[in-house]
Amino acid sequence: MCMLLITQTKILKPIIYLVLQTAFTVLIALLIGCQSDAPKIPLTPIPEQTFEEVRVKRLSPEETYRKLKELQAAKPSDYHIASGDRFDLNVYDNPELTAKGLVVTPDGYISVTLIGPIKIGDLTIIEASQLIEEKLSKYIRFPKISLSPTWIHGTTFTIAGKVVRPGRYPIGNNTRITDAVALAGGFGVGEFQGDTVEMADLRSAYISRNGEILPVNFIKAIREGDRLNNIPVRNNDYIYIPSSMNASIYVLGEVNKPTYLGYKDDMTLLQALAFAQGWKDTHSENVFIIRGGLSHPKVYKVNLDKIKYGEGYDFPLHPNDIVYLPKGGLSKYNEIVQKLLPTLEALNLLAGPFGNTGISINPSQ
Repeated sequence: MCMLLITQTKILKPIIYLVLQTAFTVLIALLIGCQSDAPKIPLTPIPEQTFEEVRVKRLSPEETYRKLKELQAAKPSDYHIASGDRFDLNVYDNPELTAKGLVVTPDGYISVTLIGPIKIGDLTIIEASQLIEEKLSKYIRFPKISLSPTWIHGTTFTIAGKVVRPGRYPIGNNTRITDAVALAGGFGVGEFQGDTVEMADLRSAYISRNGEILPVNFIKAIREGDRLNNIPVRNNDYIYIPSSMNASIYVLGEVNKPTYLGYKDDMTLLQALAFAQGWKDTHSENVFIIRGGLSHPKVYKVNLDKIKYGEGYDFPLHPNDIVYLPKGGLSKYNEIVQKLLPTLEALNLLAGPFGNTGISINPSQ
């Protein structure tokens, strides 16, 4: 009986194996047949978007030299009275009207005996003197006055970025770029791998005047003592010294919250715009990415609408990029800079991404 069971088992094993193998083969064939009959869904790749580089006009060495010579010879603009300025007022033959230490209010007024508040803000000293004499002539016959400034606050420049005391400073006699840096306490320092290092990136530093980036080489002006590049500072000049350790992104223009943010690996244009709380309805279809700083830029024009609607790749950002979303179809770099500078200056002064946390005003003011 035992021998019979063993014999039957030996016979059944090959049969069972053959049946299973046949069934497996049929199943595979059916699956392949079903796949071949099923409709195929084509995978459409996102079309690659061509990122246009905006041509930035660069000055030739000869043009740079001529421009710097002009900046060296530029005369200071006429002084106009500003808030915070202080004056002594003397009225000849009327000593009782003499006033010391008159301070110009934020809205441009001083208070003078007999005539009361009088607005002299934005006037020259000659214009202000004539105005006061005109007002006093109602009470005094042929008044003659002298308006003597004791502290002039109005002629100033601003320096921001990686300096010890970023802020606004008065312009003295023949104040130059090196003097401006000295007034701000020199360059900021930090610790890197146990060593104290200077944090200023002079290669990317710039000075702007009336919406124009001046062709000043800060390395030559400060490191090499080149007088041609060490130009005189003028009223309302803006000097920016970025950090050599910076890794930030600016997002400006027609966004809901112009801002800056720390750079992260693989950051893209849409991610940066999300940090700025998206875009306004008034934005242009194109967005500009400025790379390499304002003094030596490479500018890309990217079609944002194509990215939004999945018709183009998201633009990969680099550390220190400036993302600018304009209203209209700006294409010239100078136009972009003129729109950018006011916001950049405001952001840097409030809390720049390169280490400053506020404005320091010259203690002597």
